[in-house]
Amino acid sequence: MITSHTCEYLLHYLTRLRSTIRFEAVLIASFLVLVVFSGSATTQAPTGGSGGTTTGWETILDNLYNGLYITLQYIGLTILVLGFMIWFSARNNSQHFETGMKLTMGGGTMVVAYFGLGALVSLLEFVAG
Repeated sequence: MITSHTCEYLLHYLTRLRSTIRFEAVLIASFLVLVVFSGSATTQAPTGGSGGTTTGWETILDNLYNGLYITLQYIGLTILVLGFMIWFSARNNSQHFETGMKLTMGGGTMVVAYFGLGALVSLLEFVAG
């Protein structure tokens, strides 16, 4: 009873939030987050007149990879669990059922992307030597 009430409240809150936030706001926020994270990654890169080395780029790419990897891991699992909670507590409400199913599929996709990203990076590191 408590979980169904909580899920209904959360779904109502998410629906209301979705109607107030525009796509452009999400796009601008994502861009700003990317700028902030890549800015901190570039400040951690070693500086100096070393010539043609790629150490700075490797550090930047490694920091971006770690940030993406952690984001996929935690947010994907959170969305997956939230989707299952909404999906299984939908009862006779088809809109809740559909929303829960979509959240579950999205969270599952993020979890699969998490493991796929690790495998892809391992393969690229193997090929690069």
